[in-house]
Amino acid sequence: MVMFVAGCDAIDLRRLVTQHEARTRVDTEPAGPNCEHGGKAVLSGLDLDANGSLDDTEVTGTEYVCATLAPGVLVRTRPVPRGEACPHGGSLSQAGMDLDGDGILSDDEVTREVQGCIEPEPVRVVARVRELTTYPYVCRYGNSLVEAGVDLNGNGVLDEDELRAAVRLCSNFETTLLRQRPEPVGPNCATGGTVVEAGVDGNRNAVLDNEEVLATTYVCQPLVTHHGMLVVEDAADVEALRGISNIRGNLTLQAPDVTELVLPGLVSVEGTLEIHGAALQRVELPALRYVGGTLSISGTQLSTLHVGPQEHDALAQVRVHSLGLRTLPSLTSLAGLSAVVPLFDLAIWDTGIQSAPDTFRHVPTLHGTVSVFQNAVMEELPLSRLVEVGGSVEISGNPALRSLEGLRNLSMVDGGIGITNNGALTSVSGLKNLTLVKNHLSVTDNPQLLDVRFESVSTLQSLAITGNAMLEHVGSMPSLRRIHYGVSLEDNPRLSSVTDLPEFLSMGGLTLTRNALLTDLSGFHRVTWMFSLVVTGNDALTDLGTLSALHALEMLEVRDNPALTRLNLPALADVRRAFHVTGNAQLPSCWATLLADSAYTGPQEERVIEDNDSGTPCQL
Repeated sequence: MVMFVAGCDAIDLRRLVTQHEARTRVDTEPAGPNCEHGGKAVLSGLDLDANGSLDDTEVTGTEYVCATLAPGVLVRTRPVPRGEACPHGGSLSQAGMDLDGDGILSDDEVTREVQGCIEPEPVRVVARVRELTTYPYVCRYGNSLVEAGVDLNGNGVLDEDELRAAVRLCSNFETTLLRQRPEPVGPNCATGGTVVEAGVDGNRNAVLDNEEVLATTYVCQPLVTHHGMLVVEDAADVEALRGISNIRGNLTLQAPDVTELVLPGLVSVEGTLEIHGAALQRVELPALRYVGGTLSISGTQLSTLHVGPQEHDALAQVRVHSLGLRTLPSLTSLAGLSAVVPLFDLAIWDTGIQSAPDTFRHVPTLHGTVSVFQNAVMEELPLSRLVEVGGSVEISGNPALRSLEGLRNLSMVDGGIGITNNGALTSVSGLKNLTLVKNHLSVTDNPQLLDVRFESVSTLQSLAITGNAMLEHVGSMPSLRRIHYGVSLEDNPRLSSVTDLPEFLSMGGLTLTRNALLTDLSGFHRVTWMFSLVVTGNDALTDLGTLSALHALEMLEVRDNPALTRLNLPALADVRRAFHVTGNAQLPSCWATLLADSAYTGPQEERVIEDNDSGTPCQL
């Protein structure tokens, strides 16, 4: 024994250097904030009183091992201290199968780790108020829309990618006041945040008083953020994600065996969000408000899809760059996407949707492309609020689609429109408000289509109507004045007439090919100039007299029209590059020769008149 003497008392050094035993204790954790479905709390610390057990006062660390809805999967969470990885601390979620069935997730059972960092103090919230110009309205007059979000780039302005919340109110937007207050942790914001209130300054004191507040919305603080890309490959990966509210990167689900993706706390994904699973049946992301890239969803068994708030009048609260719904034959409703607002592209391919006319009611404008493709039972398009498209619109391969009423408010398309191979479509008159298409408009291979009418279109880049087996008539188009490039009518076996274009004056060219019953072209009777006129293989056409005002062409080709007996182009006086009239069995060649002699000024090698009726004289 070693003793030191100080005054009258001895000091026993063995007591000073005693090492207390490290102990753990496993308690049952009820369902609650630490474990949604219950689980175990693993407590650790030093046995300071050496009684062989870990007392409550000796606990210095706690880990939770939580049960999940995925059979056999456990999740363990532990704190991450402040440091370089997480300047404000955070948590580490570890998940895996409970292989030994002891209810504890041991280290060798962990198959996925997801680290989330606590967000710093709330960044500045910015808000704006503007006139509400889209349905649904709050009142008959004086509707306003308040939008709010986090000022991520610090420019003091609410940019589109920063929008997180919105609310409508009945007030003049020019006199609406806003105010902000901290929102504590509670039912409105599970992690706390900011409440944005709007109203009218009734007492004119330049302050929004409590009794003047008419509407309220909340910008909630993301609790835990993961930095980087995440790929979900199994049920354990899904459970490890449940504590994350914000992902600064891409999130991809490529899990062939996962049947459900339910992430009630996920608020934003700043990259792309891709959800693809052969066994996936249910996707629920109720808190999601923002996806910086494309939200892409596919899965042959997926039947339940809820993204964002599910109230019927939900505001435009889920901003995504683009939305792609592909290979979803079991999905019969788009109601769960009512709050989703794509800004650029929207694709709906191979779904089980039959009718969803007003799904995207907060989408008046898309800056990219709309494509609705191979939806086997779709009878009506879900885009009745869409007014303007910055790219193209493609409606193709939808065998049950009967009308285009689902696009009735579409007015302007900066790209083209393609309406192709829609088996039940009988009319395109649903596009009644379409006024301008800056690229092509094509109507192709729609076997039940009876007529092509566009009541409001004034200008087109080009028009192609091809391969529509039952099409009988083109027109009316009372507002159409100009088609910059060409009009092409090809392989429409029952098309007989193009009429009722009273304002139409100009087009770049006209191609008429294999329209067996076509006889009436009077819709073009005011056109005076075209670059080219090509008339080929139209069995019933007897003359071109309804093009009576045509004065000048660069190229003329009239070929293989067996019933043609006269050209009958009385105003044509100038053909400059090519003159081909061939293979018209009943057309006296002299009519072609007379017209060429009077109008053609181009190279002689491009003057071709042959295989017509050379024996019948022309009676002037």
